[in-house]
Amino acid sequence: MFGSADLKLCGTALLLVLGVLANVFNLVVMLVRQWRSGVVKTVAVIICFISLGNVLLQISTFVLVASVWAGVLCWPDLPFFFCVVLFVWLSSSSVSFWSVAWLSVLYCMRVLSFSSALFRALKQNISAILNVTLVVTLLTSCVIFTPFFYLHFQSKTLAPKNTTEKAACMIRKPLFPAWIDVNAYVIIFICYLALLPMTIMLPTSLRLVVFLCKHTSSMQRKQIGSHAAESYLLVCRLTVALVWVYLTTLLTISLYYFHAIFASGLSADMLFLGLSFYCAASAILLTCSNKNLRERLRVLLCRGRNTNTLVRSAEEKSGVTATV
Repeated sequence: MFGSADLKLCGTALLLVLGVLANVFNLVVMLVRQWRSGVVKTVAVIICFISLGNVLLQISTFVLVASVWAGVLCWPDLPFFFCVVLFVWLSSSSVSFWSVAWLSVLYCMRVLSFSSALFRALKQNISAILNVTLVVTLLTSCVIFTPFFYLHFQSKTLAPKNTTEKAACMIRKPLFPAWIDVNAYVIIFICYLALLPMTIMLPTSLRLVVFLCKHTSSMQRKQIGSHAAESYLLVCRLTVALVWVYLTTLLTISLYYFHAIFASGLSADMLFLGLSFYCAASAILLTCSNKNLRERLRVLLCRGRNTNTLVRSAEEKSGVTATV
């Protein structure tokens, strides 16, 4: 019989497989399209950043779950590979979150029209600005989480001498070095990881959704292009869904770390499952919202159906010939 830890690990593994497949598909399609076109397109670059960040996030999430499940936090010394996985986990999640925020900014700047000369200049150069911003985001995300390489356990164990070895295996909390103010550092990287991307993504996404809803209503009243109206409504729904997935994940992360500051008993398994859900859901939403990804997925599905149809028809013909 499987225990609760085994079921949680299996659930995370299922989300891992689904999310990795979806993100790898998005990443490969965008890279191939960039290579064939020979032109750097900001939308494709952002999707590549999100997909690659999600793949690293999911793999590191599964490694963390498996490590905790195997009792790494009960070892006498904290292994360095666990610190590396934590660094990759937080850096990749940061890159993914910020890339989603920049994608929302890109859509907002391209769709909306502005009367201010400053915003019009930003709109004209938004692609070049975001290309540089993505590189800066990657470097900043790697720098801000470097203190996780210095995590360690307390040198002395608090377990009584008369306890057995199995009872002495207690989950220990990794500690930062003494030269790091833990409370200040946690607040800083929570703001960078969660609050700042939310303050960028939420207003731009809501403004984009309001514009699309008004535009769709105007098209429906004028009875112009019902198919175009449906496509705009689809973009609205996908944007709202992506915002919901993003905010839910950020709320989970914020609650977990704030609870960790006050020594709460919030389980890390829920955080791992939430991040795995975010990776899978964001990849599916990106596939549905991007025309190139949708067309490529449709081609793959139709090719698979056609192959099955040809195999079945060949079997039917061979069966008929044998009967005759």
